Amino acid sequence: MHFDIVHAADPRFQGGTSSALRAELKAARRWELNCGLLPFLGPQRSPVGAFDSRTAAAIEQSNIDWLAGSEQATCDILLAHHPAVFERMPQSPVRLRPRRVVCVVHHPLFNGQHVQQYDPAVIERVLDRLFGAPVVFAPVGPKVRSQYEGLGPHGPKLLRHDLWNMVDLAEWTQHRRKAPAGAITLGRHTRADAMKWPDSAGDLRAAYPERADFNIKVLGGVPDAVQQWIGSNWEIRAFGASNVPDFLSRLDFYVYFHSRHWVEAFGLCAAEAMASGLVTVLDPSFKDLFEEGAAYCDIAETADVIERFMASPHAYVEQSNAARELVRRKFAIDRYPERMGRLYDDLELPAPSAFKNSRTTVTGFSNGSDADDRAVRSPARRLGQRRRILFVATNGIGLGHITRLMAIAERMSEDVDPIFFTRSAGAALVFARGHAVDYIPCGLALGVTDQSWNKAYAQELLSAVEAFDVSAVVFDGNKPFPGLIAVAQSRPDIAWVWVRRALWRVDHAFNPDAQGAFDMVIEPGEFAHDEDHGPTRELPGAVAVSPLLLLEPGSGLPRSEAAAKLGVDPNRFTVAVQLGSQRNFDFAALPELIFAGLERRGVQTVQILNPLARPRREDRWRVQSRSLYPLAECFSAIDLLVTNAGYNSFHESIFGGVPSIFVPNEAPEMDDQHLRAVYAQSAGLGLCLRHSELNRVEASLDLALSEPFQAEVRRRSKRLGFVNGAVDAAKAIEQLVFSIRADRPLHASIART
Repeated sequence: MHFDIVHAADPRFQGGTSSALRAELKAARRWELNCGLLPFLGPQRSPVGAFDSRTAAAIEQSNIDWLAGSEQATCDILLAHHPAVFERMPQSPVRLRPRRVVCVVHHPLFNGQHVQQYDPAVIERVLDRLFGAPVVFAPVGPKVRSQYEGLGPHGPKLLRHDLWNMVDLAEWTQHRRKAPAGAITLGRHTRADAMKWPDSAGDLRAAYPERADFNIKVLGGVPDAVQQWIGSNWEIRAFGASNVPDFLSRLDFYVYFHSRHWVEAFGLCAAEAMASGLVTVLDPSFKDLFEEGAAYCDIAETADVIERFMASPHAYVEQSNAARELVRRKFAIDRYPERMGRLYDDLELPAPSAFKNSRTTVTGFSNGSDADDRAVRSPARRLGQRRRILFVATNGIGLGHITRLMAIAERMSEDVDPIFFTRSAGAALVFARGHAVDYIPCGLALGVTDQSWNKAYAQELLSAVEAFDVSAVVFDGNKPFPGLIAVAQSRPDIAWVWVRRALWRVDHAFNPDAQGAFDMVIEPGEFAHDEDHGPTRELPGAVAVSPLLLLEPGSGLPRSEAAAKLGVDPNRFTVAVQLGSQRNFDFAALPELIFAGLERRGVQTVQILNPLARPRREDRWRVQSRSLYPLAECFSAIDLLVTNAGYNSFHESIFGGVPSIFVPNEAPEMDDQHLRAVYAQSAGLGLCLRHSELNRVEASLDLALSEPFQAEVRRRSKRLGFVNGAVDAAKAIEQLVFSIRADRPLHASIART
């Protein structure tokens, strides 16, 4: 298997490096280059985060071959993006053999105070020994080249030409600008990194004056250190609040000055501003790269430069056109064949056939959205062998842990074989859904001490890890068992993921160090997230996904079939009562009052028995019962649901549009179900009825059964957008499993062939 180009990169990066990678993938696809991707997780982050969302989308759309390192393959050129990613050898060998390795230097060697940021000799050795091919460094701009040339004969070999970042002009269609009249808007879009901003209040206000005729707009947020200096004329948006082309189209000037402690390797944000036709004001240090495309001045002169352009509309339009032309001439993605032709020439390699007849600008592509993006494309194709992932669930009080894991496992790609290892009594339900499952009873069921059980559990888990040859263990539980942590510490060569729910009680005992045993922490989304003030709220590093469900809302059975499974008349109003296993919380007289109230009203009622509930000696409430899982499959035949406010039941009801009375399980070890229920009530999406509120049963039933309440819940639920977080959780886990791991010291790994 041979490729023209393989990109080795850390797709978790945000900012210019990720934008540059996306442009590379787009260009390779456009010119039908045989291209591969080697996701390479460097040592920058712990725990491991997910890929940058825009980069992940670009990978999926590019129809690129995804290499996991174990495949025997060759390529002409390996582009190793960002030197800091390659400071360590990975824990497993990479079997790709390039003819040349090019380290694309997206980061300066020295900062503004001439402090060295990394050791290029180490980077060169790692790349040389990892891939067994000559290594050359490719600066992305003159600032980086100057730093490397300053090393003299002790520095690495440099490419003859800088490998500039690229900009797709088709993304910047709103570029024809007129000189602004009246109040003007100037702004910038960058990461909220203090190094990307001026060092003092004086410098900040010189660059972005607090004047009545100036409006300042920022996309990407502002670091805390800068917040105290901003003026009253600022408007700040986070990334994602609007797309970059739309944001830039609303500006008149783009102004960018950074800290004196920082050196900008390229300045892709400024290049994008120029592509949009903005008059761009920069520090003079950018002039060698952006030439006549920008206006240059000291930071104190910013207002004077802007006023000169305001005084001459012709000069404004002329500078706007010059900015766009500079990007077209030097950085446009249409110049990719010419750019890559220089690269192949510099490396003394014959250019691919796709470039032999095209060394100049390629025409015929849309000025708007990419014509080649309109075609339906398959996602990135992983070429390595299938991977097995072990899904480990605690027993829990209900079925929440195991349900969330099945939601994720059932959305894995065909590259993954999911296997379940659980101490949950719901193992039979996992098997019934077609999953391989191994069951080990909990210590309480066996009548042994926690210490002895954890020792046995560790042995069983380690045996499963080795017998199934798994690549990752995904655990869902509130507290990782000592036995599980022991196995994680003994097998650092595989990935360990903790699916850790949010909405912990404020006073809940939580050890923040627990996540140190895991490579990745995934936090399922909460509808009541804004009111979550528990101990996990401020913990950094978790991959936050949308609320996740096993079944997509509205995907259940038709009403007639659902009613048959429930054993009810589909033509009658139906109330389903599901109060969980009640293994750790006694609702006392509340259930009896609910059933009696429904009986007096002549309402058709069915009791949903939890599969984990203890057997009852008699049906003391004289209503028909069914044991169903998952209940959401029958939502079409349920007009009112009385249920706990556990994670799954709550979110199934909210997003399924089922009018509900939420009866929280308030056992001290549980999540904050009362908070969920109260939040739903405040949002007009349900009612909260606590176990102690016996005097409110009748009023709650009257309200819940009323047509106005039913109609309002359904109206409000239709306004909720739902994206199943199980999809993103599955993707994040697969990104980790199918990437090259170099994010920890080699001595902490176990050698695997």
